[in-house]
Amino acid sequence: MTGLLSLLSTVLLSQPASGSPAPLPLLSLAAQAGPLDGALRTTLDNGLRILCVETPGTGTVAIAALANTSARAESAPLAGIRYFAARALVECSLADRPALTDRLQDLGADAFAGATLDLSQVTVHAAAEDVGPAAQLLRDIVFEAQFEESSIARLRRQFATGLAASGQLPEVAADLAAAARLYPNHPFGWSVEGLATTVPTFTSEQVQRVHAGSFVPNNMVVVAAGGVPAAQSLEAIRAAFGGLLPGARLPEAADSPHAPLAGVEQLVRPSGTAVVHLGARAPGLADPAYPSAAVALAILGAGMGSRLYDALRREDGVAYTFAAEAVAAREGARASVVAACPPEHVDDVEGRMLLAMRNLMTDLASPEEILRAKEYILTSYALTHQRSADLAHQLGALEIASGRGLELDRELPRLVRQTTAEQVREAARAMFEARVRVRVLPS
Repeated sequence: MTGLLSLLSTVLLSQPASGSPAPLPLLSLAAQAGPLDGALRTTLDNGLRILCVETPGTGTVAIAALANTSARAESAPLAGIRYFAARALVECSLADRPALTDRLQDLGADAFAGATLDLSQVTVHAAAEDVGPAAQLLRDIVFEAQFEESSIARLRRQFATGLAASGQLPEVAADLAAAARLYPNHPFGWSVEGLATTVPTFTSEQVQRVHAGSFVPNNMVVVAAGGVPAAQSLEAIRAAFGGLLPGARLPEAADSPHAPLAGVEQLVRPSGTAVVHLGARAPGLADPAYPSAAVALAILGAGMGSRLYDALRREDGVAYTFAAEAVAAREGARASVVAACPPEHVDDVEGRMLLAMRNLMTDLASPEEILRAKEYILTSYALTHQRSADLAHQLGALEIASGRGLELDRELPRLVRQTTAEQVREAARAMFEARVRVRVLPS
């Protein structure tokens, strides 16, 4: 929640490979700016929703196709299949269709893909003057996909290698364990990128099935953001996507998550570093408590002015690193309070983290802390609005989460500024009363 809407890149839409939690998406608009003035929204006859915004002074445009298919569509044997299928759209389809690669290179454009708990996404980032060809290229990548078994096998090997390596990192191991304890035996508790036990079993038929039930116009939002007038982007997207037919949406499980698992989980990894991970369920993107939770996490662990810095770094430096962030989502969101430290300090570090957390739940934050946290969030929001691909993702994610992405994006800065110390305390209580604990120690 501290950094706002997590961004786009091949890894960006998933939980970061580094193991640090993705920042809770969204709050970032400069207080004085109104960069979404003149934004356009429409829904085509085939059910496709379109959002277009112009960000003056930007020489590029990002066009993102987001499928409204959540982790609920994944069964246990298929954990990570949405992320894998989205990546396959770019990495397999382009490899198997040289003509698409040639068009991408002729435009000097980039294409990347990924998934979050809420959605799957493919984005083309191109020069602003190429908005029409970029929209056509995005449509062809998404709707003329080819999933050759040889290419799927290559991607499986690549993923399996990455998962095996990252799973040995203490931060990643702690994050995965915390998610599984917060949402036990539920898709919200599985890694968006998949598991070492599931990814090697994915077949081209399974990938095709997930793709065919996700990327259908009546299940999608297409967002254009960048240095192109909104009306021009809208017409480019309408021309590219308007002739497509609606389709059947992939079914999603309706069961609600069970309560988090109590107790402490302790893991061992071949590293000289210990990790303490305190996890909690967090409010969703459209939840009225979202802005207050974002401020609470910023107070706790955003930078050198935070409480965790005072507790773990300022005097005796008992921890190497710390963070208080969140994986944002419409549902299944979670906050992570994490510190890495020498093994001999793990008990001390955990005690200090718990004390800082308890104080945030019981005492009112000072006006200075509240102001610093709000400035941090709003600065992050402003930076998001300066990057076309980031803004396209943010607007699309908010649209899928709430059905009013443009409006919620405009409202967030005001909601953050209006957050009170009492609301911060209540948000901290709501998040952290049912926290989970994971410790990773060196082998």
